[in-house]
Amino acid sequence: MIDRPSHIEVEQGAFVEVRGKPWLVEALLGDDGDLPTLSLSCISDDAQGEHLDILWDAEIARRILDEDRWASVGVGNPDSADVLAAHIRAIRWRSATAADRDLLQAPFRAGIRLDAYQLLPLRKALRLPRVNLLIADDVGLGKTIEAGLVARELLLRRRVDFIVIAAPPAMTVQWKDELEAKFGLSFEIIDRDRISELRRLRGFSVNPWTTGSRFIVSHRLLTDETYAGGLRDVLGEFRTRALFILDEAHHAAPSAGTRYAISSQLTKAVRELAERFEHRLFLTATPHNGHSNSFSALLEMLDPQRFTRGVEVRPRDLEPVMVRRLKADLRRLGEAFPERVIEPISIDGLPEDAPELALARLLAAYGELRMKRIAKLSSQKAALAKLAFVGLQQRLLSSIAAFARTLKTHRVTLQKVLNGEEVARATAAATAFVAAPTPEDNAELGLEEEDAEKAMAADEDAEAATASAAGVVDATLEDLRAELAVVDEMLALAEKHAARPDARVNWLVEWIRKSMLDGQQWNRRRLIIFTEWEDTRRWLERRLRERLADTDGIDDRIGVFSGATGSDRREQIKHAFNADPDSEPLRILICTDAAREGINLQSYCSDLLHFDLPWNPSRLEQRNGRIDRKLQPAKQVFCRYFRYEQREADIVLDALVWKTETIREELGSVGQVIEDRIAKRLAEDGIGRGQGKALARAISEENDTERLGKAQSEMDDEEKVRHERLLKEQDDLRRILERSRERVGVDPDDLERVAAAALSRAGFALNSARGESVGRTVTYRLDPSDPAFSRDAGWDDAFDDLRVRPRKRGERLGDWRRNASIRSIAFEPPVLDDGRDATDVVQVHLEHRLVRRLISRFLSQGFQSNLSRFSVITGPGAQPRVVLMGRLAVYGAGAARLHEEIIPITAIWTESERGRKPLRTLGESGEERTLNQLEDALRTAREAPAAAIARIQTLVSQDIADLTPALEAIAKERLAAVKTQLAKRGDEEARSLASLLEQQRDRIGRASKEFNPDQLTLDLVPEERREREADRRHWQTRLARLEQELRDEPKRLRESYEVKAHRLEPVGIVYLWPVSG
Repeated sequence: MIDRPSHIEVEQGAFVEVRGKPWLVEALLGDDGDLPTLSLSCISDDAQGEHLDILWDAEIARRILDEDRWASVGVGNPDSADVLAAHIRAIRWRSATAADRDLLQAPFRAGIRLDAYQLLPLRKALRLPRVNLLIADDVGLGKTIEAGLVARELLLRRRVDFIVIAAPPAMTVQWKDELEAKFGLSFEIIDRDRISELRRLRGFSVNPWTTGSRFIVSHRLLTDETYAGGLRDVLGEFRTRALFILDEAHHAAPSAGTRYAISSQLTKAVRELAERFEHRLFLTATPHNGHSNSFSALLEMLDPQRFTRGVEVRPRDLEPVMVRRLKADLRRLGEAFPERVIEPISIDGLPEDAPELALARLLAAYGELRMKRIAKLSSQKAALAKLAFVGLQQRLLSSIAAFARTLKTHRVTLQKVLNGEEVARATAAATAFVAAPTPEDNAELGLEEEDAEKAMAADEDAEAATASAAGVVDATLEDLRAELAVVDEMLALAEKHAARPDARVNWLVEWIRKSMLDGQQWNRRRLIIFTEWEDTRRWLERRLRERLADTDGIDDRIGVFSGATGSDRREQIKHAFNADPDSEPLRILICTDAAREGINLQSYCSDLLHFDLPWNPSRLEQRNGRIDRKLQPAKQVFCRYFRYEQREADIVLDALVWKTETIREELGSVGQVIEDRIAKRLAEDGIGRGQGKALARAISEENDTERLGKAQSEMDDEEKVRHERLLKEQDDLRRILERSRERVGVDPDDLERVAAAALSRAGFALNSARGESVGRTVTYRLDPSDPAFSRDAGWDDAFDDLRVRPRKRGERLGDWRRNASIRSIAFEPPVLDDGRDATDVVQVHLEHRLVRRLISRFLSQGFQSNLSRFSVITGPGAQPRVVLMGRLAVYGAGAARLHEEIIPITAIWTESERGRKPLRTLGESGEERTLNQLEDALRTAREAPAAAIARIQTLVSQDIADLTPALEAIAKERLAAVKTQLAKRGDEEARSLASLLEQQRDRIGRASKEFNPDQLTLDLVPEERREREADRRHWQTRLARLEQELRDEPKRLRESYEVKAHRLEPVGIVYLWPVSG
């Protein structure tokens, strides 16, 4: 008992009822002279974890919850069989435990089609004292689902109460929609519009990160102090129970350097934020870029207690925190993934004066002319001077339209230099000219699409001009005049053909008419076309609309997804492209590389065409991943590309395509080491005349034995090792999944019965809303205008999750609800005959907002106070039986439920002996038989005859008195076992963490002693040398912090598993009456 004024009768750890809800007393605040204040945490099922500080003497209707909790059970009329059955199910489904780390609970509370391999991240997460996990699965394996399972499980176990997800701009809305639909997790996207809205509602000084507990933000905004500053304020130096999910985490790894990777703005921003979260999930298909220091830096951001940047990564340190599987590996184990068919489209037999061929020859001659001059320059100046030619070649290989526009800018710059005018010569902008475009998200910049296109064009013009200026350094006037003459010749030819279709367009139109059209009518087939350049995208869209103008509804058949596409429009396009083709007219989606990462486009599309080819193999693979991914229903996906047989550069690009496939099949994630070398080789020199075959051979044979070997060693990513590991993991996961299903699985039929009972109490019959079946799955169509729902505005939010489309930015809530219809619901996955998910049906699951609202009716304090928690139902046995149930809840700090379980006591109920002999509890076999009978009886929920109920009702209180001592005795045993289990886990994790920290301290110490400041220094440029020295200084800082962490962190871990209070609550008493009577 704690010190307090004498008139305070409440102890720390006691349970009280205040304001109609039960609370755990965490602490008594205030000195003797102050008014006594209680710090409370709510333990109610419908308000779990709420915190409240109160003046005890000032509260009305306060009371200490007495020990005789069974007094109200059985009082009044018995509950109907279906209501008590629903009440018991709801309590069981709301029970969770943190004591058993092999029990997986989240998979049974989600609306997903689950494959066993997706459980590995969850299983590994539950074995970590801090959930710091790198999910490095192949493109398209479902990393979002794996992260969602981990997040939901941590929430269930009360290990997390604050989550931030950072993702590329194009994927923020997809994250929000996926987590809401599949896991019932609502997130707020923090962006320009949201901050403006909050400032309008709450004042200019509002911190958006204090307005909720689950947020999504784009990578770009993490580097903006307007957004990052408020997040740091909320997190403080370190926030417990906070989870940071970083999607496409490779963007945060240091890169750029040749010998030693250099930190970017995003690297620094993520490093500063990630360390403030207790838990971290990083997602990427390409975790290792070939720089050992980059990999260790990424891992340090993930888990600073296990890794230190600049210190070598050991596979045994990586194994507990990394998950890495390839589609090819899983396919070998029988997982269903489509076969990828790479199909070149040969363009041959063109006349020699075809513009694509003529311009290629002219550009090659122009490159040779420039190289005569560039060869005299220093290596650094020469490298910059080559960029203009490389950039022009990239655009010519994309389209004459893109080439013509860039060539104009190039010519203007040459003329300015010839005229003696000043031109910009920034190295970064010149280098960006040959880098693949990385357009900013239009929505984040606050631009309309037309303005965004203009801004992107202006940026590209500036880069082209700067690269052109860098290319004429030290050039004589004679050189410039000669080069201008060739440019003018190219420009004349390019402008003549810039608006005309080329041979690729002709082939594409013919293929579309043959494969996607029946006469003028479109069939159900869909196509994705990728191009790197916005100019090509615009030109291609116009040519297709012209050539297909005679087809049905052409205006609605072609869509665009580019860097200039606004976020609302992107979501509309994704929704339309993934919808059933019979309901949505969109057939062709033309994308720039703004759509290459993470976006799901596979539902009704298995054809992808690379109109041009990026010079970086990883970008090519990311494009292919839009259709080659989990839940692709087609058995084969086709990834096509064009190959001009009469153009030398295409020999090289063809080699690039097949090298990409080799990397994917043989090297997996470590293939980025090779990919970066190929991209660098091409971007530095382009494809010169006469070099095609040699360059193609070099790409095919490209290898970096040293860096590749290092990457494979650090990631333990050799094929044989990976395959053996995967076999063992799959067997373990299937066994754990089945065990978890037996203990905490949610049967769809049971969920449907509970929902029906809740709807019935609201005045709505679920069966009256039965709709058409999807395969074997029954669907229901609820009507929000039905009086059962329309009289209570609280239903509106639940129905919003069922609408056919998300709400647009700026759309009025009422207008959206009127215009966006409600989809049907099902209680199990609605899978069509061809394997696709039915897009017009929503699988409602235990955490879906509609189901949560329905189940909450059986968990709310108001509902429970109206229950007698006693029922007599018809059972399958030959003898009357009775089951008394209580729920044991074990609480840690902050009223976090460390463990919950329903404890049953069973007995044979013999009427003739009642009043003479007390009930005797059944042994193990008899109890198992009774509980099995109870499960069957709860599913049918048929009430016993009125006469039987009347006879039993007079004896309920006596039966409770007979059985309660046995229930309490078992609860006491279970409590002791759970306390031991929790203490053991806390101690194991604390010792494991202490050992980890000690090993890290020793490794940093050894690395410091072995550090040779002269090693590699001569090979490093100044920026790389500064990065290396910064890593070295960081080791000393880290050593100092390690000493503090060794003192504090193991202790904090042990305390997180300490039991602060427990409570045995009545669930109810159920009598099973034989059908025979």
